[in-house]
Amino acid sequence: MKKDLLVPDIGDFENVEIIELLVKKGQKITINDPIVTLESDKSSVEVPSTEEGIVENISIKIGDKVSKGDKLISISVESGSEKIEETKEVKKETEIPKDTEKIISDAEKVKKN
Repeated sequence: MKKDLLVPDIGDFENVEIIELLVKKGQKITINDPIVTLESDKSSVEVPSTEEGIVENISIKIGDKVSKGDKLISISVESGSEKIEETKEVKKETEIPKDTEKIISDAEKVKKN
């Protein structure tokens, strides 16, 4: 599943410059790993990841100006795909094969007679 990581609420600042890009495409990141460093007139702040996954796309570059809600990166979230695979496996285990359904149906007909 793909998720976008956005600039969080950084206070009263708008158009804050990206001075450092701390991830690469294809890199695995975990929650709280720093993504970028932003610099305002008063301070520098590292923005941490709020998700775990693989970096798919980087939407910004050094020197860009960003504000709250702007997209920084897109990641592929692994846990979502694992859950989908688990669900498929459970479904396969609980499905009744067509031959079995026919045998049950035939047996019920014989039992009624």
